[in-house]
Amino acid sequence: MFASLRKTLVESHVAAVTVAVLLLASLKGIYYAADHLVGALILFIQLYVNNRLYDFSFELSHQDSDMLAVTLSLLVGALAAILCAWMVSRWAYGVGPLRSLAPYRDKITRKSHA
Repeated sequence: MFASLRKTLVESHVAAVTVAVLLLASLKGIYYAADHLVGALILFIQLYVNNRLYDFSFELSHQDSDMLAVTLSLLVGALAAILCAWMVSRWAYGVGPLRSLAPYRDKITRKSHA
């Protein structure tokens, strides 16, 4: 008798690895998007502190629009990865992604140093 695909994925831990990789990919996208936004904010604050705010253009230049497009694409990619992790976790385990990975925390962390 063949086992169902869901049962096979859960028993072989492929679903858990998939959820973990998707969550890490979403964290990476969020980190890089925040890095772009923080860099722009730091530039704005530096210009404000040095009383050179008139040098700051509120119109989007080609470089600014490219940075905004990259930031938005990173955020959309992170959102898509979180959504995929949620869908795989709900399909395989019936719970959300963090709750589906909770049993593996005890398996990964060592309880003794022996």
